[in-house]
Amino acid sequence: MGDVSSIPEAIRLAAEEQGLHRALTMFPDLVKAAAERGRHPLGTHRDSSPLASPAPVFDPARFDSSRADSHR
Repeated sequence: MGDVSSIPEAIRLAAEEQGLHRALTMFPDLVKAAAERGRHPLGTHRDSSPLASPAPVFDPARFDSSRADSHR
């Protein structure tokens, strides 16, 4: 077990808000490392457009042949 007092206040509060108080008291170094890792992006977005569009919504009515003409 590590020292909870060495954990930054923001990480401690975020952990307690998420219900991780017990994990924080038992494994403060792991919670701190996970919080630090979660603050960074997973990877670079070099090939992504700066203007991203939302994913299309699935509409099952589009595939219904009897109602297809009413949705066009």
